[in-house]
Amino acid sequence: MLNGKGPFNFVLDTGVGVFTITDPAIKDLLKLKLGKEIIIKGLGELDGVKAAMVGGISVSMHGIESLPMTAVIFHEDPFLLSTYLGIKVTGIVGYEFFSSFVVKINYIEKVLSIYDVAHFSPGKKYQALPIEIRSNKPFIKGSCLLESMEEIPLDLLIDTGAGFPLSLQRFSDSRLVVPEKRLETTLGLGLNGIVHGNLARTNSLTIGNYTFNQVVTSFPDFDNWGSKSESSKRNGSIGNFLLKRFSIIFDYNNSKMYIKPNSRINDSFDYDRVGIEVVGGGANYNRFIIFQVKPNSPAAEADIKPDDELVEINFQPVKNMELGNIDKILSDPKTKNIMLKVISGEEFRYIFLRMKDLI
Repeated sequence: MLNGKGPFNFVLDTGVGVFTITDPAIKDLLKLKLGKEIIIKGLGELDGVKAAMVGGISVSMHGIESLPMTAVIFHEDPFLLSTYLGIKVTGIVGYEFFSSFVVKINYIEKVLSIYDVAHFSPGKKYQALPIEIRSNKPFIKGSCLLESMEEIPLDLLIDTGAGFPLSLQRFSDSRLVVPEKRLETTLGLGLNGIVHGNLARTNSLTIGNYTFNQVVTSFPDFDNWGSKSESSKRNGSIGNFLLKRFSIIFDYNNSKMYIKPNSRINDSFDYDRVGIEVVGGGANYNRFIIFQVKPNSPAAEADIKPDDELVEINFQPVKNMELGNIDKILSDPKTKNIMLKVISGEEFRYIFLRMKDLI
């Protein structure tokens, strides 16, 4: 709830240092008075995105209410979060939330628990890892092996709002070279628009006592960064597709992250084997539009186009599926063939595809 109205959906994102409202309609709904105009820079092709500071926002959730706080509100949603997630999203909750409590995320049960900092004990089954809070964001040490098989130490942002398991910034270390087997593609939307780069696999990534093999990794083109000042101090980030293999507890006040493996710990790192990126559309985000077709993919060879609408997968309507389930079907390493029904213009097409590994 915001100022007693709602409820609203927010992304819980450790990679964001300030409470952020991405839906500009909230300004009129809550009758907010905008303050200082600011320019925010980040990944993408443009020079920055205009936003405004706004004060006097109280956030309440299940009986807990914050003191009035200041937020950033965008004039237009630069992230298209609702489209990418397939549900209506109002904004992003970051540092203020994580620094006020001990926060536990149970990915398997989809449960978020919060604890009083002064009375919290993680239990014996969790491994405690030191983290460093910089610019209101958590960072952790790790290491990786790329094609050279040289162990490379890493300083990584812990980013619960990021989709890729691992992202590496080439400009931060000359040893962070994109593997030869790669996919040059659009990586998503940043604050400054479309982010270009490469996708590949890191031979191994070690965090704490855990080593992961063949990790799907994004390598954004660093000449698309709107600002390198903050990011130059780190080598990359770890995101939800890695973090979801654990139950995780964040204790910002004591500079600790506690991890306990769950049933996904040994899951492979799967990636789209059809060659399409699907986003949510329509009033209820239950129409699924092909946003991107990747080069040299089965979809590209079948002449599937951006803006085609995905209607069925293997003769099953997708309108009642969640976007995450669609992505899982399209990336299943055990599936050899798939049948898609798409709408291209006014034409319905059934398309048989032989799936293949793109990275």
